[in-house]
Formats: sequence, structure tokens, C-alpha cells
Amino acid sequence: MSTEADNSVAIESKKDFDDTPSGKYQYWSEEIKNSMKARQPWWKKSDKIVNRFLGENGAQSNEQGGTGFDLNLFHSNIKTLGDMLYGNTPKIDVSRRYAQANDDVGRVAAEMMERMLNLDVAANGAEIDAVFRSTLQDRLLSGLGCAKVRYTMESETVPVLGPEGQPMMGEDGQPLMEDKLISEDAPVDYFYWGDILWGWCRNWAQMPWIGFRSYMNKDQITEKWGEEVAEAVKYKKQTKSTSDDGEREDTTNSAWMRAEVWEIWCKETRTVHWIIMGYDKQLEEKDDILELSGFWPVPPFFIANVTTSLYTPTPDFVMAQDLYNEVDKLQTRIAVITEAVKVVGVYNASADNIKQMMKEGFDNDLIPVENWALFGENGGLGGQVAWLPMQDIVGALQQLIQIRDQTIGLLQQTTGMSDVMRGALDNQYEGVGQTEAKTKFGSVRIQALQEQFARFAGDLMQIKAEVISRHFSPETIFKRSNMQYSVDEDLVPDAIKLIKSPDDARLRVDIRPESVAMIDHQALKSERTEYMNAVATYMQSATSLIAEDPAAKPFVLQLLQWGLAGFKGSSEIEGVLDKAIEASQKQSEEPEKPDPAAAAAAAQAQAAMQLEQMKAQGKMQEIQAKSQATMQARQQDMQSDIMTAHEQHVRKMAEIQAGLQAKVAEIQTSLQADLLMEKAQADSNIMQTNATVEGEIQKDVVEAQINMQVEQAKTANKIAEIGVNAAAKLKETQAKMSAVKKPEKPSE
Repeated sequence: MSTEADNSVAIESKKDFDDTPSGKYQYWSEEIKNSMKARQPWWKKSDKIVNRFLGENGAQSNEQGGTGFDLNLFHSNIKTLGDMLYGNTPKIDVSRRYAQANDDVGRVAAEMMERMLNLDVAANGAEIDAVFRSTLQDRLLSGLGCAKVRYTMESETVPVLGPEGQPMMGEDGQPLMEDKLISEDAPVDYFYWGDILWGWCRNWAQMPWIGFRSYMNKDQITEKWGEEVAEAVKYKKQTKSTSDDGEREDTTNSAWMRAEVWEIWCKETRTVHWIIMGYDKQLEEKDDILELSGFWPVPPFFIANVTTSLYTPTPDFVMAQDLYNEVDKLQTRIAVITEAVKVVGVYNASADNIKQMMKEGFDNDLIPVENWALFGENGGLGGQVAWLPMQDIVGALQQLIQIRDQTIGLLQQTTGMSDVMRGALDNQYEGVGQTEAKTKFGSVRIQALQEQFARFAGDLMQIKAEVISRHFSPETIFKRSNMQYSVDEDLVPDAIKLIKSPDDARLRVDIRPESVAMIDHQALKSERTEYMNAVATYMQSATSLIAEDPAAKPFVLQLLQWGLAGFKGSSEIEGVLDKAIEASQKQSEEPEKPDPAAAAAAAQAQAAMQLEQMKAQGKMQEIQAKSQATMQARQQDMQSDIMTAHEQHVRKMAEIQAGLQAKVAEIQTSLQADLLMEKAQADSNIMQTNATVEGEIQKDVVEAQINMQVEQAKTANKIAEIGVNAAAKLKETQAKMSAVKKPEKPSE
């Protein structure tokens, strides 16, 4: 990197610089120097982080000059995170804004743009894949990923042909020439994080300018800006690290001598400038070459840990570097102590047999000992050998391993790479449902980063789509979209016009996070199955409606199309529905032609229906007359029963009264006889006899009254019972007559 970045000066006004190539170079060189000075701390950190990822000169032990053991968890975490975030070349989905079902031209335009973008991804899959993988890796390591869209076009000069295919001549007798388009494209270029500079700002919305550095050799400079410029600029070897000064010889340096060309996009003036640091003139200046609505040829940077104090990235490694270093320190100590954990000790030099026993390793054999008495006096084998004490060393080793594992757990929690997110069970009693719930909760940060990457990819494709809309010819759009065999071929011309007016089209390019991450085939299958079940239920319900009223078929299909318009990738099948709706509308509008056979069948059915109606009316009249006769007979019987019961009651009452009167007369006669017979004999007992007679008379009267009341009650109950039965029979007869009088529905 050129040391010119340290020589930057303050800028007060653009008027301090002349409006000449030299003045513009001075202005932009100062902007570049100031931006380099601001980016230097980030560049140095990022170079160390990349080396740490690769295990080259970045680990703590190597920085300290030691030969320690580095447990490169950073590399493992970045690889795991990268595979989770990007596993497939993206499937680009272009849809109409608001998904209006009746906007057929917009639907076809969206389908054409989707075909062109996906065709480009399929044809240049390796390049697109490399761009996305490189951008993602830059984001995970240095904290910033960037990719840029450009427009290329090739043409040739050919004679203008007349109606008969002959070249047309000009007034000077020479053939008229015109430029013929050969090919055009909108490629996507990856830019290394160290080759990007931008002006001072606090957020993306305030971005004043962005500079892209490219490296060109002398031949390329000569072809683009001439030999004079190529001879005057300074060349140097391209280096791997951005923070190096570029002059130090290294085996990783490029063999080519190249010039650093800066392409600067200024949003304030909507112009593009080209300069080479050290060459005192601006090479070239153009107005807005892509004419994009957002001006920038790049989407917002895929940036990490940015704040509103200054728009600059902070790599994720910086947030957890102390824990990474601590893990390496503990692992180095574990490695050193592990080397000390071995069977070693000292022995009596005079006891040569002990050394022989340890080295030769006899199995089931005895080694002779000379002077056994002296050997026993010295304590035997235990007195001749002293082993290195291992208990304290092993205890320290176990303690270090425990602390290291705890530190790794804290590191995984800090970085978001916990075992829960990797699908591991905490214990054997944990169920799969619990693990899935914990994984879903624990992967919130991963999901957020995945959505950011998908948004970056979608914004990049949005810019590519706008470049196609503004610069591709209608012939190229028609050819690339391959719509000549589509069911919507008649809408293609209007769709191309809409695409060529991007401000009116307002197409939206959408890349879902699932399309760039690892595919969950089970979830995809479940989603499609659920949708097909919903469509099947709807069609089953709509079939009965169409059967009752065929005119409702277009409305049923339109309702299905309205529901389908909200689903991803539904634009092509909507064209089929449009044809079905159009056909059903024409069918409902056409008048039905009379069918003689159908008319005869209808007349026959009408006659049969009238005959059945006449039979039903006769039957109903017959039943009605019979019911009326039955009712009259029932009424007469009821009246006869009532009169008979009344007469019986009168006769019974007369009999009771006659019997009572005869009894009274009999008693009076007997009493008078007794009085006359006893009057002379019992004058003294006359009062007593009278009392007795009166008592007997009263008793007989009470009994007669009771008997009369009992008979009256029985008679009343009988009359009531007869009335209830008659009323029930009457109601039953009326119900039957009502059922008979109800007209029957004629059979179809």
C-alpha cells in the first residue's frame, strides 16, 4: 500500500481545485488518501484475522515466538457458519408489486425478467457462485463484502442493406455503414474488501462516493488510455495483504507489474472518475453510465457491526478475540503438560538387571539377580527404582482441560455457535421436540445473518435487473427470456415495453433466504403438500357450485387465480388460468342452440309430470273425502256416547232419590208403629227413644248422601274419559287430513 496515504491534507471547498484533469486528480487523490488513512486500522486487523483463519502467523503462540499448540476454533466456526448461510446457487424469484391477479402484462414481464436472471445464473453458475462465496467469506472474516454490476456490449460495423438485400450507397458513392449489436451482458464482479474505499459518512444513506481499485498491466493501460499514460504511470507487484506497503518481496506477490486504477463513483454529481495514484491527471470522467435509480452499481455493503458514529466495519473476530486467545493459551499449556505425562524415573546404577527388565520387556520370564541378600537389604525392586510422581501433573492437566472446555463453551455462546445450534442433545433424556425448540430459539442470530445475506444477494440481482431494463435491446430481452413458446406469447410485446420502462414496471426481485442456504427438503415438501391440499379442498367445494350454475365457472377460476398470485413462482401457471378463464367466459356468453332430441325428451318429461300431477290430485281428493266421512262418523259417535252417558246419569240419580224416599217412608212408618205400641208402655222412655230414632235417621241420611256423591263422581269421571278419547280421535283424524291435503312436489 502506498505510503502516500499519510500525506493527506484537509479539504475546505471543491473550488480550491481547478476544473481541469490535474485539478480533479488532486481533489480525488486527497479523498483517496484520507479514506486510506481511515481504513488502515481495519485493514491491519483484517489481514491478521485472515492469517488467523488460515493458521498462518496469526495465532497467539506464533506471535509470541513460541511453538505452542493453537486450537483453531475460529476456522471451524467460520466454516460451519459459511456452510449454514450459503449452500446453493440462489433461485431468483421476480414478482409483480402487490401481486395483482389482473395485471397480466406485469406478470409476463416479471416472468421474462426471472427467466433472464436465472438463465444468467445457470450459464455462469461458477462465476456467480464464486462471487457469493467470496462476498460471504469477506463478511465473516474482515467484516465487509461487496460485489458490483456492470454493462458490457459488443458491436460491429456492417453495411446497411436495402429491401433487396443489397448494400445501400451514400452520396459519396461509398456503402452506408451501421453498428450491429453482437452481444450484451450485465456481469457481476467481486471486489476484495481491501480494494474498496468510500467517503466519510455515518450510514449508507449519507455515502458521498465509492472507489473501486482494479489492477491493470501496461498493455491494458495502453489499450484503454494510450501509450503516453502507460509510460507515465507507476507499476508494482500486486500483494496478498492490503496493509503491506507493496514494495516488500514475497513469494505470494504477483509476477506482473500492475498499476492501481481507481474507479470513483460520485453520487453528488452522478459522475464516474478514473485516476491512478501518482499520475498527475484524471484519466477519464463520464456521466452516470448506468443511469440507475439508486446511482450506485453496488448494493449496500454486506457489513458487520457498523454503528452510526462512523460507517466502517468491525470484524466479528474482534468481539471474541480474547476468548479465542485464551483457548489457545490453555491448549498450549495442556500440550506442554501432556508431553510431561509419561513413565519416567531413576534407578540404582549398580542394578543393571532393572534397566534390562524395562528395556527388553520379557514376558513370563525371571531375571536372575546376583547377590540376592544385598538386593533384599536395599529394599528389593521398590528400593532400587523411584518413579516420577504423576498424580500432581495429571491433576493439573485435568483441571486445565476442564477450564479449556468451559472457555470453549463461553466462546460458543458469545459467537452464537453453541451446540444447540448444531443439533446436539444436552442429555440423553432430552426429546427431539425440545431440541428443535431450543435450536430455533438459539439460531436467531444465524437466521438474521442469513436474511442479511439473502437481502444483499437480492439487492445485487435487483441492480442487475435494472441494468437489463435500461440497456438491453428488446431483441436481446426476447431472445434471453425464451418466451416464443409460452402460452402468453401475445402479451410479450407489451411486457417488453413495460420492462424497458423500469420506473413504470416497479418490478421487485426477491431472493428468499431458503434459496441460498442449505435446502430443507422436508420443509419444502411440507409446504407444497399443504398448498396442494388447500387447492384440492377449494376445487372440491367449487365443483358443486359450478354444477348448479355453470356461469359461475369464470368467477371460480378468477378467485383461484387471485389466491395463486400470492405464491412464489406462480406466474407461469397463472397464464394457463388466464386461458381457462377466457375460454369459460366465451362459453358462458355464447347462446345455447336448441337440441331436438333434448326438446322431445323435455316434452315427454313434461307430459309424464302432468299425468303424475293429475293422479296425485285425484288421490288427494279421494283421501280428503274419506277423511271427511270418517270425521263426521267420529263426531256422531262422540255425540251419541255423550247423550247415553247423560241419560244413564239421570236414571241413576232418579233411582238413588226414589230409594232414599222409600227408605225414609219405611222408617217413618216403622217409627210410628213403634211409638204407638210403646207409647203406653214407655212414657218414661219416650225422650230416650226419640233421641235414638233421630240418631238412626241422621246416620242413614249421611250414608245416603255419601253414596249419592260417590255415584256422582263416578259418573263425572266416565263422562270426562269419554270426552278425552273423542278429542284424541278427532285430532288424529285432523292430522291425517292435513297430511293428505299437502301438495306433493312434482318429480323432475
